[in-house]
Amino acid sequence: MILLDTSVLISDMVGLDPNQEYAASILSRAELELGVAIAQGELLDERRRRLARLDNIFDWLPFTEATTRAYGILAQTIHASAPAQGRRIDTYIAAHALELGVPLLTANPKDLNCISHLVTLLPWT
Repeated sequence: MILLDTSVLISDMVGLDPNQEYAASILSRAELELGVAIAQGELLDERRRRLARLDNIFDWLPFTEATTRAYGILAQTIHASAPAQGRRIDTYIAAHALELGVPLLTANPKDLNCISHLVTLLPWT
């Protein structure tokens, strides 16, 4: 299984291996809901359609007590060099990958470089 970051979910996801199992965090869904909430006009319709399509594709992974422990590990590591970054939603999503023991596919691997020794980051282009 590979966990998809929100940055991948907002793309067209063309090029994903059809033989690979993918998962998505409920936190990514929260980010997508924000995108719907702030959009207007045609963009609002597009974002609603995308979210509905993703709801049909994924059983969103819940953020559990075990995930909070993984988050604590990542946030502690990040805190040493960039305290504010530890509170970013990317860190919470990376915690999901750490807890599950799976790689995280992201368009922004540089944002999580300081935890790449704990979470396998796969670049999405």
